Formats: sequence, structure tokens, C-alpha cells
Amino acid sequence: MKNSPRRNFLKKTTSLMAVASGIPILGKAQDLSKEAPDYVSSNIEIPDNPLVLFDNFHTGNRRSYSIKARFESAKKAGFDGFEFVSIDPDSDLWKEAMELKEVSDFKVFGLHWTTNTVVDKNANQIDSAIEGIVKAVEACANNRIDYMSLSLSGTDELGGPTIQESGSAKAEERHWERAFKIIAAFDAACKSFGVTGSLYPHTHWLCDTPESQVKILEGANANSIGPAFCSHHWYANKAAAGLEEVLDYSIMKKLNYVVLTNGKFSGTNFPAVRFNEGEIDMAWVYANIIKFGYKGPISSQGWAIGGDPFQSSKLFVDTMRDLKKRFRDQPDLWPLI
Repeated sequence: MKNSPRRNFLKKTTSLMAVASGIPILGKAQDLSKEAPDYVSSNIEIPDNPLVLFDNFHTGNRRSYSIKARFESAKKAGFDGFEFVSIDPDSDLWKEAMELKEVSDFKVFGLHWTTNTVVDKNANQIDSAIEGIVKAVEACANNRIDYMSLSLSGTDELGGPTIQESGSAKAEERHWERAFKIIAAFDAACKSFGVTGSLYPHTHWLCDTPESQVKILEGANANSIGPAFCSHHWYANKAAAGLEEVLDYSIMKKLNYVVLTNGKFSGTNFPAVRFNEGEIDMAWVYANIIKFGYKGPISSQGWAIGGDPFQSSKLFVDTMRDLKKRFRDQPDLWPLI
């Protein structure tokens, strides 16, 4: 996997790649007989990906919101779906969330889960962590939650002076073997319960780049789950290949979850910022995702952004809608012509 430039803005003439598999509930692709405004150059379809609120806009920063308030905020902001974050299926909060879920108007639901048992200090808890992951997958199936993403958290001995010198760059065989074991179990559970699963990359952690996703998914012999693509974690790690090369990896044929979050370097970190305030060219990234043919859910994150979470999250929805309209109405402004 040779590296290519981080953001290649040169004009390309590549044709549309095969459509990646999405979540079954999302419906059929639009008919190519529809009028031109739904398409850009080379008949590239602009799908109506459901926009999902990743539920960390309303946490942290010395405040908290009820599940009801988060649902109302997401609904009024224009989201099509809601993604719960690390809520224990045995907790009262989960019970409350599931009750509200049943009477909500959202079309798509997800769950994000994490385990920190790939690092040395927690490695002796790996079997119980796997039990928790399987239980979470089962809870998704029982409550009609459409997808679950899983990250492998923990820095500790995987820490380094920069983002690209941390995580997978510091990993040794024991870390990879733990990841293979966890992801193999996650893959089997998703297949057994019929839940769409994805391996989530995160800066500083073992699975931090598309390249580490390839290594882990192949090492685990995963055949059910796929990778997630996260714009801010990809962009922040300078060891990751360019986006066009990443989308050409064979594992991306199973891409089933995309996160479009902006960020800005602050020293050696890359914190999330409001969607229009970061340094990532989100129009160009989104155009590449469209060209790839991805039709599944797209979420965005708001961890530690601060301020009014309604305004921060609504900005994502409004910007995504504006970009889609621009691409449809003004094909001469398509970033990839």
C-alpha cells in the first residue's frame, strides 16, 4: 500500500466504482432514468444518505442532557437517525432510551461500543469484554438497532509523540493478536444476530488508520462486518494513505458506516470542531464518498466542541444538505471534475 498525497485535488477521470454495500433498510438506489439534477458528471448518483446524530454532542463540558432532550434536539435539527454511545443494555438509561426509541420518528438507529482490552493493563479482561460485545450485538438485534460500530480504545504503551507515531505505529504482535480475537468474536456475533457491524478507527488507538483496519479485519478473518470511514481520524494521521487510495482498498467493498466530522490541529492533537470551522475540505471528502457509491448512514461527532449542541449538530445537517443541493444544481462546482 504505497502512500499518496493526503488530499489529491488533481482532476481525475476515473469511473464510478462499484456500489458499496449499505444497510438493508435504506432502500434501493435511485433509478438512473431520473432527471439530471440528481446526478453530476459521468452519471454519478447523489444518494440520500440518512444523516445520523452520533450521541456525543450533548455530553461533557460540565453539562448533561436527558435522552428525551437529545432525541428532540436531533429531530428538530433534521437528523434521520440516532446513534447511542456505550449505553449498557442492562442500565436504566438503556431501558429509557429503548422506550423513547419505539415512539420516535427516526428511520435509522445505531450503537457505538468500545473495548480497552487490547492494551496490556486490561488484557486480562478480554474474555469478559468479548461477552459484553456479544451482549451488545444481541441487544441491537432485539431492539431493532440497525448497526453497531466498535472501536479498540486505549493508549498507554501505544502512545507516541505525534498522532502518526502512536497507536498502530507502536503496536506489537500481542496487540494485534488481541484485536484479532475481539474482532473475530464481534464478526461472528453480528453474523449470528443479523446486525450490521463495523470496525471503527480512532487516533492514538490500535485501530487508527485504514491500513490498520485492513490488518485487523484480515487477521480476524472477518467476513460479515466491514470498516467504518471517519474523516477526522483519517485526516489527522499523516501515515494514512490518500483518500482515493483508501477507498480502493478491497475491505472498502464492505464499507457500511461513514463519519464526516471536521477538526483542526492543536499541537499534537486534532480535536473536533464545528463542521464549517475545521481544516478538512468536507465538500471534497463528501464528493469522494458519493463517487465511491456509498449509500449507508453518515454521522458526525461533537465531542468537546462546546457551546449549544443543537446549533453545532444542526450545522452539520444544514451543510450536508447545502452540499448535496450544490452538487445537484451546479454540476460545474462538483469538486472532482
